[in-house]
Amino acid sequence: MAKALSYLLRPNSLKDVVGQTHLLGENAIINKMVEKKFLANLIFYGPPGIGKTSTAIALAKDLDCDFIQFNASKDKKETLLKAIESKNFNNQLILIIDEIHRMNRNIQDYLLDFLEQREIVVFITTTENPYFVINPAIRSRCTVLQLKEISNDEMFLGLKNIIKNNQIEINISDDNLKVVCNYSNGDLRFALNAIEILINLYGDQEIDINTLKLIFDRANIKGSAEGDEYHDLKSALQKSIRGSDVNASLHYWARLMEIGDYEILMRRMQIIAYEDIGLANPAIAQRVILACQAFREIGMPEGKKILGMAIIEMALSEKSNSAYLAIEQSLKDVQSGLTPPIPNYLRDNHYANANKLGVKGYIYPHDYKNAWVDQQYLPDKIKTKVYFNFKPHSSYEKKLKEIYDKFTKNIK
Repeated sequence: MAKALSYLLRPNSLKDVVGQTHLLGENAIINKMVEKKFLANLIFYGPPGIGKTSTAIALAKDLDCDFIQFNASKDKKETLLKAIESKNFNNQLILIIDEIHRMNRNIQDYLLDFLEQREIVVFITTTENPYFVINPAIRSRCTVLQLKEISNDEMFLGLKNIIKNNQIEINISDDNLKVVCNYSNGDLRFALNAIEILINLYGDQEIDINTLKLIFDRANIKGSAEGDEYHDLKSALQKSIRGSDVNASLHYWARLMEIGDYEILMRRMQIIAYEDIGLANPAIAQRVILACQAFREIGMPEGKKILGMAIIEMALSEKSNSAYLAIEQSLKDVQSGLTPPIPNYLRDNHYANANKLGVKGYIYPHDYKNAWVDQQYLPDKIKTKVYFNFKPHSSYEKKLKEIYDKFTKNIK
């Protein structure tokens, strides 16, 4: 089978790289490395399809260095060992490691000696946060370069140049090429794969919007059920709901729905209900749980209406984190060792001779008006400690405070 067009058209020089002007500009780091013929260990970090590996290869070529590629997701350790230890190269060797987030830590450790002695230089690519997935000892010896998503304008100019420079025969207007860029959503590999389909299946006709609709049923969705983009989407959803922005909440929810990991999404929705809405509207938690249960029973596509409505209600609900703060602080105190003795009168006295051990003096609240009596419950050492603070800006929590004030003050 012939190799994909996206592979065949990989740039041979940095001047052919699409986008990344912040790294390739006149005074930018990669351009300066070529100008000064200076080598450094680099980590190319960014979402899929934006040219991390292509940029690494193009840089190695422009530096006139020998290089070998190792794909951590499929190549075996033996392949890496043989390549490094053979030393069968004329110039400085650059080891390009793709998808290092899939590499075992013990193999990462193996690279350290070579890096320390500068026997090799590494260009590492990853779609995941290097501060989470790369051995700190390796990361400290590298410069992290974050590649940015390719804008529609950058992609359009890039595709125009690729088509022209490689004499690709395709009858497509600029407007429809821009449609391809829009559908590709910053992923150049996705765009080139689409161009390849158009060339091979519709190369004998003009490519119009109806033709594009035959191969694009929807835009390319960035993110998957792993990686930074996915975690960033969950974070953006929670922060948008917390901020009561219903439009942003629906946007990020829709993007998560398109990725299709519904269970993780519903888990986050339930967390938001308890953490960010809390006592301002405690009924929302049960409604979210019921919505999730209904979604599981009904499934897609109808189920999207159920979760979507829950998202809208959560975004528009009053918010309070009073319960969350109280819970976190109480747990923090206990985990830090703040566990003074329980007052004697609160201890279990359901055994003979409890009085002899001083377990006495408890006052039964139900014998008093409003089932409340002024009695100390916290240990002496922290008797004035306050964990829960009302936030009466919400109507429900305001009502709770009124009820609390009423029975604790013994008002008739």
